[in-house]
Amino acid sequence: MTTIDRSAGFLHRERETASAAEWQSYNDEQVRDLCVMAYREAPAVKKIFDDAGIDPDDIRGTADLAKIPVTSKSRLAELQAENPPFGGFLTVPVNELKRIFMSPGPIYDPQGRVPDFWGWSEGFYAAGFRPQDVVINTFGYQMTPAGLMFEESLLEIGCCVLPTGVGNTETQVQLMKNLGVTGFVGMASFLRKIGEKAREMGIDPGKDLRLEIGYVAAEILTDALRAEVEDMYGMTLCQGYGTADCGCLAYECREKNGMHFTSNAYVEIVDPQTGQPLGPGEPGEVVVTMFNPIYPLIRFGTGDLSAYTNETCACGRTAPRLTRIMGRVDQITKVKGMFVHPSQADQVVAAFPQVARYQIVVTREQNSDIMTFNLEMKEQPADEEAFIREFSAAVQDGLKLRPVVRLVPAGSIADDGKKIRDERQWD
Repeated sequence: MTTIDRSAGFLHRERETASAAEWQSYNDEQVRDLCVMAYREAPAVKKIFDDAGIDPDDIRGTADLAKIPVTSKSRLAELQAENPPFGGFLTVPVNELKRIFMSPGPIYDPQGRVPDFWGWSEGFYAAGFRPQDVVINTFGYQMTPAGLMFEESLLEIGCCVLPTGVGNTETQVQLMKNLGVTGFVGMASFLRKIGEKAREMGIDPGKDLRLEIGYVAAEILTDALRAEVEDMYGMTLCQGYGTADCGCLAYECREKNGMHFTSNAYVEIVDPQTGQPLGPGEPGEVVVTMFNPIYPLIRFGTGDLSAYTNETCACGRTAPRLTRIMGRVDQITKVKGMFVHPSQADQVVAAFPQVARYQIVVTREQNSDIMTFNLEMKEQPADEEAFIREFSAAVQDGLKLRPVVRLVPAGSIADDGKKIRDERQWD
């Protein structure tokens, strides 16, 4: 084990330990200035305000945000399709961006040329990551932003990063052992698989590897999975919450009693039907206003359900905390860290005219998500196994996830209009 002091200090002490009055003043100022700037520079924001009969000067602080309609994730995708590539939210020329990513939807995600654009460094530091760490980053390094999003914040802290991406568990084990990796970033279920592979290779994850700290996201972290992984490696596992559109929205400290709101956005919990803010402990949709002058998403609805608390945290950070992510507001569902949209599934199924109806059922076994396509057929295929192989390959190509495919009798799919049924249970 190293002798790194992971529990002391703050990345931005003055901001993270501000009083309630200071937080309110900071958020009010950020919101006020952002609305004026975004109305002037972002055509999509101007239209939202104008359609709602709002003058940007009417927004004097966070209390006035409820006047502004919530823009859902699906609506953002529609706006981008109508006015590519960024739907009128970008305030700088495209060539001034550092990178452009594409997430399922499809949704384009811009990265500006500013340090720590995605804002995860605050969360990494709270979890215990320090400049001395060698960190393996197992998020994807392709069109979606996760891999580079997390890497940039780790580099901002001063960590050394191994950009491994997903898969190749045996190679991941070898790298951890040979390079003395002390930190992990990725999904908790994948870290568990790496540990299982290490044991198959005759390597004890707790004794032969040096992992001390992990930061996980993109899936719900259950108490059981956290305890299993921490015991497997003898490490501390913290989680963060964010989206590809926004970056970090909340993060755990080492107290692990909820996720502190980021200082880079104003986070609300709102009634999904009315868009009105809710109080502590009341479950609702996570809606955020990003303090991002390059891509000013104002009252952006993540589609995630949560609640928050204002109770004091022993770590000394004073921002409110999300208690946990409870699921999704809409039919968009996250499976193994990837969003699955009904429209994407429709496109896959449309290529198979012999399918009469379908429903995706998401379950969870042994801390791993399982996505099952139940298909009612107009006519049974002559070669059922060949059809299932072809359909599975189409799903993997379209949704980037491996499915279970079942041909079910007519009438088996409930007539409730749900194309995705999430049956996962979280402890």
